[in-house]
Amino acid sequence: MNKENNNAPFKAEDVDWNELAAIGILKDELEMAGELDTLLKGEKTGVIPLSLVLLGVDVVMDATLQLVRKGEAPLLEIQGVTPLGR
Repeated sequence: MNKENNNAPFKAEDVDWNELAAIGILKDELEMAGELDTLLKGEKTGVIPLSLVLLGVDVVMDATLQLVRKGEAPLLEIQGVTPLGR
């Protein structure tokens, strides 16, 4: 990962990766997709295919992700994207 994130509003260690992994969002996958730096800058990622488990329900969707401040801890916003042709 690019270590030039000193001016990024979020640090990777501030994100609860275990909580995100529990619903199906993995740090390693974001890094491999080249979206981790974007996320840590507080910007919206590109469209990412997600397969989430929310309250025991499998949810498959395309979405953008963005970290925002919610008190002290970063909060991940998931914005679903309507597929083209719909």
